[in-house]
Amino acid sequence: MNDIHKKASIKSILENFKLKRKSVHDEDFINIENAKKEWEDAKNIFENVSQPDLVDYAIYKVEAAEQKYIYLLKQYRNNNLT
Repeated sequence: MNDIHKKASIKSILENFKLKRKSVHDEDFINIENAKKEWEDAKNIFENVSQPDLVDYAIYKVEAAEQKYIYLLKQYRNNNLT
């Protein structure tokens, strides 16, 4: 496949993705985006924690948020493979 066809294919995939995003799956995307933000916020807390007593909490928060994000991505993928 030449570069033009690859670019056209990627472009159509992205356009399809954008259309899906604005369709019935809006709630799924909102949940996924919220989970990603939660994970990023947890990583930020971990990076900035200054009290030793909070390190374990920060680690737990990062791991929990990461697992939630991964779960939602897998759930979305499994529900949309047709």
